[in-house]
Amino acid sequence: MILLRLCLFASVSLVLVVAAAGSSAQDPIEVPFEITGRTMGPIAYKVVIADHPKSVTPVEIQEKVAASLERVNGLMSTYIPESDVSRFNTSVSTEFQNVDSETANVVAKSIEISKQTGGAFDVTVGPAVNLWNFGPEKTGFQLPSDESVRAVRQMIGYDCLDVRLDPPAIRKSKPAAKIDLSAIAKGYAVDQVAQMLDGIGCRKFMVEVGGEVMTRGERFIGGPWRIGVERPTDLGREIDSIAEISDRAMATSGDYRNFVEYQGKRFSHTIDPKTCRPVSHALASACVVADDCMTADALATAIMVLGVERGQELCDRLGVEYLLVERDSDFGEKLTEYISRGFPLASESMGAQPQTQSIWPTFVGAAVVFGFAVLAMAVGSIFANKPVAGSCGGLANMKSSASESTCGVCSQPKTECIEADRDKVTSD
Repeated sequence: MILLRLCLFASVSLVLVVAAAGSSAQDPIEVPFEITGRTMGPIAYKVVIADHPKSVTPVEIQEKVAASLERVNGLMSTYIPESDVSRFNTSVSTEFQNVDSETANVVAKSIEISKQTGGAFDVTVGPAVNLWNFGPEKTGFQLPSDESVRAVRQMIGYDCLDVRLDPPAIRKSKPAAKIDLSAIAKGYAVDQVAQMLDGIGCRKFMVEVGGEVMTRGERFIGGPWRIGVERPTDLGREIDSIAEISDRAMATSGDYRNFVEYQGKRFSHTIDPKTCRPVSHALASACVVADDCMTADALATAIMVLGVERGQELCDRLGVEYLLVERDSDFGEKLTEYISRGFPLASESMGAQPQTQSIWPTFVGAAVVFGFAVLAMAVGSIFANKPVAGSCGGLANMKSSASESTCGVCSQPKTECIEADRDKVTSD
């Protein structure tokens, strides 16, 4: 959600190196730097600049980044009373209401994607999200009644929205309808920062807001930007794959950060606008690569509503690349990946399509190695009738043919290790 509290602050991290031949040590050159902070409330952002024109300083770039993000938040936040979205939501008028041209363009894009996805993406779904206690003001989870679900459905439907671009204005045919642009505004904010950087002459950069990414050019060391794709696990953050993208956008949506377990069932925060209920399929995450981040952001959300099969069909029809991850059950640990042919996976993370992943092979392998280590330590201790000692463990107590203690790490008798160390010190 785009939060009301405008909590936008940033820092600039500069890396300085000494110039190569022809420059003195007192003449440092600024190399890639990153700008970090938070916007739209708690949402973290990061901008990495691989080069920039000499006419603009890193601090000036940081100020321009902050201003771009602040502008989007000020227009589209559902928490700022003066924002275009808040004023529209509190009104019950069905007449056109004047808004900023940026707001009108984002709503127009939202309606376009709603039509492309058959209503799977719908910016009017907010009341249903709140009904299922996944909105900003969470309380104890309870299953809503069928009557309350039916009542909320009367408020929802992108087809009740209308947009006018000149002069910019939006209206609704249902007085109680509200809009929430949180599933598209982060991507739009990324696009706006990228557009600003383009305008001041930056040619190599990466912009990320809340996990949505846009890149330009190459990294400072060359090659495409490498973006981590998270594994959809409930246990914590874990990188599953690496995507390599240049001049493209990438957005990810998933249910592994925001869900409720109730009476043994998993309830996703992804609400189907048509049923006004949490989706029931097992799609855990959707990662989309597109030309602009606003589109990627909205499509990732729509795919989480549609599920694997219909999500793939949508991407194929629109010509966007995807990486979808499905779990085998509500709380299953077995994951299956579905990857489009053109998805830009780094070579080291390429695999078969689809590919099934499980944590059990890793767990079993680690257990075997650990068990072998414990057994080896025990053998030395038992046969030598001595306690575990030294960095080599019990193996240090085993005797060589010359009745000397042998180190299990270097496989040399201890006296040989000592002699080798003494010779090394002498030679040094």
